[in-house]
Amino acid sequence: MHISNLPSFQVANVLILVSLVLSACSGTSATPASTALQDPVVQNSTDSDSDSDSDSDSDSVVSDPLVQNITDVEFNIEVPSYQSNALQVGVVWDDRNLAAQWVGDEFWSVSDELPTNTEHVLTVTFFDANGDITLGTFEQSFTTGTNEFEVYQVTADQFNTAAWDDDSDGISNIDELIAGTYASDMSRVLFFSETLGFRHDAIEDALAALEELAASVNIQTDQAGDSLTVFTDENLANYDAVAWVLTSGDVLNADEQAAFERYIQAGGGFVGIHAASDTEYEWPWYGELVGAYFERHPVIQTATQFVEDASHSSTSHLGPTWSRTDEWYDYSINPRSQVNVLLTLDETSYVGGGMGADHPSAWYHVYDGGRSWYTGGGHTSASYAEPDFRAHLLGGLRYAAGLDE
Repeated sequence: MHISNLPSFQVANVLILVSLVLSACSGTSATPASTALQDPVVQNSTDSDSDSDSDSDSDSVVSDPLVQNITDVEFNIEVPSYQSNALQVGVVWDDRNLAAQWVGDEFWSVSDELPTNTEHVLTVTFFDANGDITLGTFEQSFTTGTNEFEVYQVTADQFNTAAWDDDSDGISNIDELIAGTYASDMSRVLFFSETLGFRHDAIEDALAALEELAASVNIQTDQAGDSLTVFTDENLANYDAVAWVLTSGDVLNADEQAAFERYIQAGGGFVGIHAASDTEYEWPWYGELVGAYFERHPVIQTATQFVEDASHSSTSHLGPTWSRTDEWYDYSINPRSQVNVLLTLDETSYVGGGMGADHPSAWYHVYDGGRSWYTGGGHTSASYAEPDFRAHLLGGLRYAAGLDE
């Protein structure tokens, strides 16, 4: 068919039909010129204006409103338990040096606006501001995200505390209050465990148990495995009592001995556990403070003790007798005439006792101005898991610290 042979109205219809077909093939819509409508939103413009707008658009950068350039990060930090009135927590990320605020208990928090999608090393330092004693540090790479707000958590067990030992005594700063800051209304006890003779396997279990017992009655504690820098007038003045935990041998030099004598004379307290009587044989004053020196012992076995004084805080929880397994000491003298006896061993209940019918095994007394409490028990690690023995120790701590008469 030839278009030239068609009537004029048919030619027009064919052109419209061809236009629609071509538009459908090209994926665009076409409106016949005779029926096209003006878009009321689009303003007419000249070709030159359109070119100008296109150039302007290509030169400018429009930020994506859905992408955050800044994120508000909150650092929530749980620090290891430590008693002091001058604790601080510092947070460093890139050039940001932030001071966290105490929230309660062992929890601290700080927040800041940080750039998104950025990585830097995060360092958190837990320290005692009195002397700037570092107690523990946390260090880890931290990358911010793109959220408007995010939280980063640091837990107490993530802190490295073992690396910080400012006085080089083998005990980390976190385990001793060497900065000298304390809550004024709390008692303080030093656990001293140096050995230059026999060293008991139970020492660590003993220290752990004593720490738990002290914490249960709000007694602050330090540990010292060496006397160096510890047995001085200035340092000993920080404590209500010093517990000699399974010590042995000649552990103090002459100056340290003199300082400890002055400490007791000023009203300090002494706790002796088991091998504390196997210590300082050449220091008679110490032997009188303890009450008696160790002499011998049979094999570990079960024995029965008679409770002579049930009114003392270290024996008030017991009945008339107390049977348990331990290493039972004989002493070089019977201390009864110099001390108040709490417990005596029934030598008919075990094999190898050498002191006879009157065999004291725990006692207390006031000596040279101070308070002294001693127990012969505690050789075995199992002792420190026994509820009755733990209560016995706690009563001794309370007495020596001046909390109980």
